[in-house]
Amino acid sequence: MRGEGETERAEGRVGISEPEPEARRVGFEEETRIAIVGAGGYGRVALDVLIAAGYEGCILGFYDDAHPMLDSHVRGYPVLGDVAMLKSMLSVEPVSVIVAITDNRARLRVANSIRGLGGTFFTAVHPSAYLSDASVIGDGTVVGPGCTVYPDTIVGSHCCLGPSSVVERDAVVGAGVWVSAGAIVGPGAQVGARAVLGQNSSVGRKAVVMEDGRVGPLEAVERRGG
Repeated sequence: MRGEGETERAEGRVGISEPEPEARRVGFEEETRIAIVGAGGYGRVALDVLIAAGYEGCILGFYDDAHPMLDSHVRGYPVLGDVAMLKSMLSVEPVSVIVAITDNRARLRVANSIRGLGGTFFTAVHPSAYLSDASVIGDGTVVGPGCTVYPDTIVGSHCCLGPSSVVERDAVVGAGVWVSAGAIVGPGAQVGARAVLGQNSSVGRKAVVMEDGRVGPLEAVERRGG
C-alpha cells in the first residue's frame, strides 16, 4: 500500500479522483456481510469471485432495480429488491457493497450515491490473482482469475479487472474502468476514469487513454491519448 503523499501525487494524473481510490482490502471478518448491486452478467462474475475466495457464507444476495423481471435467485442467492431497499437497509445495519453494473458511468453513479449515504464497499479478489503489496486497489473493485497487478500501481475504485489482465508497474487506472480479459496496461501508462479496454488490448509504456476512452479488442495504444 502507498502512503498519503503518493496517493496525492497520483491524483494529479489521469482520472483518479472520481471517486478517489481508498487503499483498503477487506479480509475475513466474522461480521462481514456483502450485498451485490446488479444481478446480471457482471453480478454473476462478482458472485463467482466471492465464492472462489471463500466468502460464500457472507453474501446476503442481490439488489437490482429490474428485480420484478428477474429470477428470484442467482445460484441460490436471493434477489432481494431494488437499490432503494438496499439504501434503506444501510441506514440501520452495516453491509459492504459491490456495485456490479457493466456500464461504467452507471456503476460509478450508483456507487457514489451509496458512498454518499456512508456505505462501504468490498474489494473482491480471485485467489488466483496476484496483487503486489506495493499496489493500491480501490474499494469496490472486482479482480478476476489470473489477473496480475505489479508494484507501484494505483487502480481506482469500482473497476473491473478481467481474467488474465495485467496492470504493470507505475501505471494508474482511474475509477470505474473496465479492463477486459487479457488486456494489458503497460509500465507508467495512464487510463482515465470510466475507460473501457477491450479483450486482449494493450496500452503501451507511458501511453495515455483519456477519461471515457475506448480501446477495442486486440487494439494497441502507444504513447498517445485515445
